[in-house]
Amino acid sequence: MAVLNCMHLTELASVHTELQSYPELSSTLPDGYEYHLCSFSPLEGGFDATVRVALQDEEGATEWLADYQEHSRVTLRVKATKPESGRVNLFKVYYRCHHNTIPRSEKADLRPKSKNTNCPAQLTITVKRNPGKRSQAKVRDPHLPLFATIVHIKHIHNHQIACPDAFKFRDVSKDVIAKFTELYSKGYSPSSALNTHKLDLQLEHENDYLYVSADRAQCPDLQFCHRLYKKMFDKAYGAASGEKMIQDLGASIESYNEEQGLECCKMDQVNGKMVIAVCTPLMRRIHSNHRCSGELVFVDASAGIEKYDCRLFMILTHSVAGGLPLGCLITTSESREAIVAALKLYKQLIPDDGFYGRGDQGPVVFLTDDSDGERQGLQEVFPNSSTILCVFHLLQATWRFLWEGKNSICEEDRPHLLDLVKGMVYADTAEHLEENYDRMNRDAIVKKYSCFLKYAKHLYNRRQLWAVCFRRDLPLGENNVTNYMYVEAAMRILKDQIFRRVRAYNPVQLLDFVLTRLVSYYERSLCDLANGRIDVTISKRYLPGKGRITAEMVNELQFPLFEVQSESEPEKKYQVDMSVAMCTCTAGLNGAPCKHQYAVVEFRKVQSFTFPPIHDEIMRRRLLFLATGQETGDIRRHEDRGNSTQEFRLEDLEAGLHSMAATLTDQMREYPEELAPAVRAFITQFKNLKTHSATVSALMAFGKQHEVAQSFRSSTARRSQKRGSDQGATNHCRSKKQAMSSYW
Repeated sequence: MAVLNCMHLTELASVHTELQSYPELSSTLPDGYEYHLCSFSPLEGGFDATVRVALQDEEGATEWLADYQEHSRVTLRVKATKPESGRVNLFKVYYRCHHNTIPRSEKADLRPKSKNTNCPAQLTITVKRNPGKRSQAKVRDPHLPLFATIVHIKHIHNHQIACPDAFKFRDVSKDVIAKFTELYSKGYSPSSALNTHKLDLQLEHENDYLYVSADRAQCPDLQFCHRLYKKMFDKAYGAASGEKMIQDLGASIESYNEEQGLECCKMDQVNGKMVIAVCTPLMRRIHSNHRCSGELVFVDASAGIEKYDCRLFMILTHSVAGGLPLGCLITTSESREAIVAALKLYKQLIPDDGFYGRGDQGPVVFLTDDSDGERQGLQEVFPNSSTILCVFHLLQATWRFLWEGKNSICEEDRPHLLDLVKGMVYADTAEHLEENYDRMNRDAIVKKYSCFLKYAKHLYNRRQLWAVCFRRDLPLGENNVTNYMYVEAAMRILKDQIFRRVRAYNPVQLLDFVLTRLVSYYERSLCDLANGRIDVTISKRYLPGKGRITAEMVNELQFPLFEVQSESEPEKKYQVDMSVAMCTCTAGLNGAPCKHQYAVVEFRKVQSFTFPPIHDEIMRRRLLFLATGQETGDIRRHEDRGNSTQEFRLEDLEAGLHSMAATLTDQMREYPEELAPAVRAFITQFKNLKTHSATVSALMAFGKQHEVAQSFRSSTARRSQKRGSDQGATNHCRSKKQAMSSYW
């Protein structure tokens, strides 16, 4: 056995040369440090060595240990620590190989994947205290103060070090942990983050991926990913359940409301069921300023987006941008009791002019899926609203019934039975619906299945909820289903883009995503539409084109009524009412976008929320207001041509209003018989405008009525004749028009 005794530093010609004489030792030591070899003893299966390192504190020693484990592929665990011993040591720790797990029972070693081998390898690190100028201390330890750290290595591992079986137990590196933390913060799940990391490793290392993926330091196992995920989100979102989670929720809600300066979120508990209602500033703006919010509202629930199976109810209305959110409900149950409690909280959050001025009455129509809890809850909280069923969900439920094994319906009969139900659903009159139901009862195939007869009878008894023929007078805009552009699309957006198909860690994170990511998504969508960036799906549905209709085929009857000539039948004409976005054609009968309405918008430059505002600057600003809350007077319009900028200031608008009032007062004094009754009616109507949205609508429509415009022109002409100046009347009309246009 050869032993190298420690020599005085001055006797060593080269420390590097000395270490190279012992490759089994030097190959394990990390580069970038100054070493002094004190002793070396070869042992069976390894060696025993003592090395001095030029490190003076605990931080440096800890950093060296991390580099040593990375370089030597050895993983160490703390075996024992020694406290500071005053004048001698700053730091002293004993380490063992992690393949010596010190098991608590004999059964632990019997597991197939046990890493315990009772490995005898050890390592000790001691950082000596600098003795200062005490000469006696210098004599005792000539390595001080430069080589203050002593490393004693007993490298006698009873297992292989550089092999896949050993690599799979290594500690995950700090760089990999940082990468996974970043992926989790972006919405990745443990499994999706691990798959992404493996793909990155495969692209980076190519042929060496086989070896890299076996090293747990570079490619962690799924269990570690889950533990890191839980540790990260425990810190960010608190407890996953229990009373602590309820407290964290309350604190989060209070913080958000304080930040917004409004009560946008409320929470309550009903018989152990937690309910949360949300109406953010974006949702409040849509409530007050988007007409469709008072007509048709979609409600649907989604489960499975949070680990403890909370239900998220989306409340939306339709628009050219797809579904727009009016609110969200989060409950721990889909029971009627929980839904009613959540809706009552939600009712307290909506603005006074919510549902486009209808307020507590709610919208005209709620469209839901076939959920008794949803429908009954809506009817209790909003009794003045009609509640109808989504046709898509009804037919989907029928299809599931036909395919259910216990009903024993032959496969070849299922399409025929579904067609019979469709015939009732889409019957154009109540009489036709009854005829189709009678025909169904007499059908030979139907008579084979008593269970289907019973099912069909139950459907028929609820026909008022789902039959299209009973919806003719409702403002549905041809929206008999929720799956096309609105609720189902919103749910897909919620799961794919907001949660990225990853369940929320707990209700606190679920609420946080609703208040941040969900709102941000709709803000971006509205801004894109305001900037003229139109999605292909929206383009196909909301830009039907004007076909072969020309400007001469569109006639204004009395604003907002127009008449559009048919393309194929010149003698046939369609009536279009732009105030309610309806047309007498088949598509536009219930307010759906049609080519006749689009022709009016295109040729008569009428504003409409039914179509994307490609060329309508005013409507684009209104969309921008819904997205950002910026008032019109604060918006600057940038035009590409010449890069000119037009700024709208409140001072200019106030001056324009005063000028208009003065002009109207002069006219009334000059022609009191004509204008006094009109002014009185105007004042009365203005006092009756109770909401902000109603005022906006009235101002938007001012000057567009045919009779009002004609009266204004005639009175102006008479006044100009009395003054003897036709040019004066022209200038006055032009200034009036400019004053109105400057407002928008």
